[in-house]
Amino acid sequence: MNKLGNIAVAIVVSCFIAANAILLFSEKSVIPKTVYVDEYEQMTAGNYSEELPKEAFVAPTTSSMVYIANEETVEEWLVKEGDEVTMGQEIASLNTARSDEQRSVWESEKQALESQESDLESKISELESERSRAAAKNRTNANATETTGSGDSETAVNVDVDVNVSDEGAYAGAIAALEKELSNVQRQLAVVDAQLNQDGSNAAILSPVDGVVAKIHKLGERLAVEIYSSNRNLLTFAVGEEWQDIKAQYRVLIQADGMDKAVEGTVESVSLVPAPSNEWVDAYKKVAEDKEKNPLAYYEVRILPSEPIEALPFANNANVSIIVNEAQDAVSVKARWLDDRFKEEAIATVINKDGYAVRKKILVPFDYQNRAVVVEGLNIGELAVNHDDLDEYPYAPAVFFPMPTEMPSWTSWKTFGWENYVKYLWY
Repeated sequence: MNKLGNIAVAIVVSCFIAANAILLFSEKSVIPKTVYVDEYEQMTAGNYSEELPKEAFVAPTTSSMVYIANEETVEEWLVKEGDEVTMGQEIASLNTARSDEQRSVWESEKQALESQESDLESKISELESERSRAAAKNRTNANATETTGSGDSETAVNVDVDVNVSDEGAYAGAIAALEKELSNVQRQLAVVDAQLNQDGSNAAILSPVDGVVAKIHKLGERLAVEIYSSNRNLLTFAVGEEWQDIKAQYRVLIQADGMDKAVEGTVESVSLVPAPSNEWVDAYKKVAEDKEKNPLAYYEVRILPSEPIEALPFANNANVSIIVNEAQDAVSVKARWLDDRFKEEAIATVINKDGYAVRKKILVPFDYQNRAVVVEGLNIGELAVNHDDLDEYPYAPAVFFPMPTEMPSWTSWKTFGWENYVKYLWY
């Protein structure tokens, strides 16, 4: 073949290769390809939790105030700050010449407590009436659907019964809480009555509760004795928007000086009202690292330990971790591998049983150490890959992974046989 023929053949071959390259590798190519991906993960189950660490203090479950007309009213203090007292115990003897002033304080307290008692009794009565009406209504609905005699009606009866049980539980819980508060008010009222019934020549201030005398101080023109209840829980604060993350009944891990071991607890309550400025808030602002520009954005959080902490002194510092998210037997994937993530939803790229990379919608409630915890959408054993490696393909490409680089041991060679290794490598 002459020189011109060789050149012509070379040009034709080059054009053929170039055309095929354009058809195969251009952005508009529709020819399916097998894509090499060098990084992948196989889904395995695990337990994950997202914790919110907080500083906390040992605090009384309740505190009661005893008001005294003025300092001249007191003849002698019978207790001091830090002393334990019992309900009805004398905490100060009164100056008989000025006992009438204190009597007017007691009468004001009695009126306030009686008004509170009446309000609580009225609320309890209303709730009991509403519970009875709701129960009767649910029973009527159930009977009405039952008379239709069809299969669908039978299903409706079951739904009504469930609603009835749910309402009953809600009413019972609210009534129990009000009855507990009413019982406390009635105990305080009994102490005030006992003080009013004292002999004027030998009158004394009595403790309304069992507890510890926390503070004796002036409050306006009057004296106030603050008594902490003997029962203790832990007090911390949700700062800024944290109140949205912390919910009642969330699990809490607790560790503190004076405790032999770490214990668990639960969030008892989260206030939706900013905490008033007091020594607890001031102490928290000093020891906690989470500073907030808004001075009002501190919301009281009460934590109930699973074990008694009465041996710890009030205001003792504790470290708590509130578990705000938890997933058992869930899978996780690298967070940066996900696409179109919005709130708790995202798109993961996985390899299906035919070896193609497909996109799946998944549910991702939280992250754990740069990994997204998946509670719905991915199964144990599935293979996930980085979406960035495959975004340029408008279809689901076939995928192949790198060959394992680990060489079998000499014992494995001898046991399995080199013929078998060659066979599997060939196929």
